[in-house]
Amino acid sequence: MTVAAVSSFPVSFAGLQSLDFVEFLWEKINIPATQVAIVAMMLHVANYNVTARFEYNTHGFTKVIGKNAIYFYAVYLILSALVRDHFIHLAIAPDAGSLVFLPATIATVVGASCFVLGALLNLWTLKALGIKGMYNGDSFGFLFDAPVEDGPYKYFSDPQYVGTTLSLFGTAVYYQSAIGFVLAIDMYLIFWVSVMFFEGPHMKRIYSQKKKAE
Repeated sequence: MTVAAVSSFPVSFAGLQSLDFVEFLWEKINIPATQVAIVAMMLHVANYNVTARFEYNTHGFTKVIGKNAIYFYAVYLILSALVRDHFIHLAIAPDAGSLVFLPATIATVVGASCFVLGALLNLWTLKALGIKGMYNGDSFGFLFDAPVEDGPYKYFSDPQYVGTTLSLFGTAVYYQSAIGFVLAIDMYLIFWVSVMFFEGPHMKRIYSQKKKAE
């Protein structure tokens, strides 16, 4: 089986504003691996939104697994994220060098630094929230008495999403991949839509119900 050569775009300020660059990006978006990665990101977000509502409305996971259901659910979400990341990697790695704008050594350092910073931000978020808070624990009945404002929440309203997007951006820089940058933008937009139209309203519903019960 032959593999098509990676198409690349010569980076320049004028070039990045041209119709040729738009066509180049559109070509990258239409690659099946890119589309599969985008679908994987959307399904991961849909997965935790749907399952969180399922648990909140039915207590289905708790009834089947018991009081420790939240911990099994956390592992399930982590595995879901790993599947998403696998398809992202399958899209980005073959596209390495398609948008070279930094010397290789600098791209490696900057990309790896962004990836590590994103991962550390997620770990900082986990420390601030705990496993129950990080993985939809509110839908399992583990509610905070007040909004978390410590740690990364001093600087970001949704630090885990910032961290995940930053790590993906770092991967795009590391590989100098046009597909990587497309996916990083898509990931940010998917998270934003989720927070604005799904997670945010669900959280408000949970805590409004809590106030009514007090």
